[in-house]
Amino acid sequence: MVRSAIDPIRPGASLILAWQIKHKHVVIIGGGFVAAGRLVNVLEADAKVTVICPENEELSETVRQHLQDHPENTRLVARAFQDSDLTTRFGEHSSTPSPSSPEPVSAGDADNGGSSGNDVNSEPAVDMVLSAIDDIPLSTHIYNLSKRLRIPVNIADVPPQCDFYFCSTHRDKSLQVAVSTSGKGPKLANLIRRHIADHLPNRVGEAIDQVGILRAKLRSMAPGPEVGPKRMKWMSRICEQWKMEDLATLDEKSMEIVLSGFKDDIVYSYEQVQENLKSAATASKSEVSGVTAISSDKSQTQKARLILVGAGPGDPELLTRKAVRLLEEADLVVADRLIPMEVIDLAKGEVRIAPKKRTVLPIEQPQTDASPIPSTSADNPTVNSSDGEAGESVKSKSSDFIQDQLNEWCLQGLLEGKTVVRLKQGDPFIFGRGAEEILFFRSHGFEAEVVPGISSALSAPISANIPLTHRGSSDQIVITTAQAKGGVLPDNFPIYDPKKTVVILMGVGKAKEISDLMQSSKLGWPANIPAVIVENAHCPNERVMDATLETLAQVVEEQKAVPPSVFVVGWAGSVLRG
Repeated sequence: MVRSAIDPIRPGASLILAWQIKHKHVVIIGGGFVAAGRLVNVLEADAKVTVICPENEELSETVRQHLQDHPENTRLVARAFQDSDLTTRFGEHSSTPSPSSPEPVSAGDADNGGSSGNDVNSEPAVDMVLSAIDDIPLSTHIYNLSKRLRIPVNIADVPPQCDFYFCSTHRDKSLQVAVSTSGKGPKLANLIRRHIADHLPNRVGEAIDQVGILRAKLRSMAPGPEVGPKRMKWMSRICEQWKMEDLATLDEKSMEIVLSGFKDDIVYSYEQVQENLKSAATASKSEVSGVTAISSDKSQTQKARLILVGAGPGDPELLTRKAVRLLEEADLVVADRLIPMEVIDLAKGEVRIAPKKRTVLPIEQPQTDASPIPSTSADNPTVNSSDGEAGESVKSKSSDFIQDQLNEWCLQGLLEGKTVVRLKQGDPFIFGRGAEEILFFRSHGFEAEVVPGISSALSAPISANIPLTHRGSSDQIVITTAQAKGGVLPDNFPIYDPKKTVVILMGVGKAKEISDLMQSSKLGWPANIPAVIVENAHCPNERVMDATLETLAQVVEEQKAVPPSVFVVGWAGSVLRG
């Protein structure tokens, strides 16, 4: 027998699947940080969720808020876990312990899978169990109970007691990219996922959504299994021949042109479709007098509107009501690359997100006296976009190119008479370089409005329970950046004052330099003064790390702190944090 040349089996992998749990019942035990992440994951998959957490254990703000916002899909059972929870249907759990509730499970009982008197032979009423607690004996008991009931189970941070692992995921509308290390390196999975996300084509999520609409139209136009192979082959050619950015621009009119080629098995190119649309528009304009046409163009520009909107630190609920309304009303939203998709998804019109590299647009504006504005966190995966300023390790030439791209997108929309929202991280005027953008657009004849946002310089300390001002501890706040012009530390870092609190943005990559400079004889800050690191403030993956000025760099390195992070240095850091 001759063996074929096939790839050998490589054991040790996980089977990565997209699990459909819509309307399925998921039980989450715990209410802390890990439970919050699990809750977000399963709610986005449209599951029904029961959260079980004793009253004496504090729920994370994320869990509490989602329970309030999604009462139709969530239930809170404010007591300890009991075995019958896995045989109780969604919404029927008792919030008080039943007479047969188990006593606290000992390690020996857990290992033996003891049921503590509950009927574990009942029919399971749960489709998935997620344990997010630190109680190892109880978690082991939950695992053994779930296995006997044949319910898929995940015990956080205990890979041997997991039927499945949670991947590090990137989501952009219908696109989901998952990275798994089979439970061996969650942090590495995070870093790899971010690297992949940074290198995805621009507007890929929009492209997928538009292709989905196109496929549905094609199936409606040419139904039946007999034309299925032709449909698949034709759609494949569309996806292969069109650029991702061009697929994202598909609208009703362009789809009509594309679909008109299916009968004759023709795939029209993006350029052919645009030419067809242009010809149709020209034919339509030919019916109007030249004077009227010129007047129309001028009126378009006159109705254009540009608004710089602060997106806050990342939590959609920290947006102003005006910002939300403008996002919904805008024809075009041009956004910084590190603004969370939960905020960007509020936009109803076209969205363009700062690209990794500059792409050429149909319009190229002449150079002006206005200085090009560095990129808002669009040049490097290690950018710290605390408030929109170009982040760590940014190469000025590349960031200028990215900013040129953002300016062109906004300018193109304004010339077409659109309402354009320039969405900027944090507040546009707190290290957001908003004034420079205003000067650029003013030089082209457009005046901008500004909507303030909550700066992470003010919100991150609150998230870490640090009062920036406190009688007897702090009566002065200094907000500075670790990324002055040229990517260097500012030459006017504040001199030590025991009642001064310093907030430093974009400092992760310069923690050692900051520590050394502030402790120098020139500035005189004491080595033991609190230096608190707030990473991803007000986001589900927020972390707060305590250090002193002397240990700042060490903590950043050991904890693998990543942008966006804020440093808070001063005695105010010990008022409420001990």
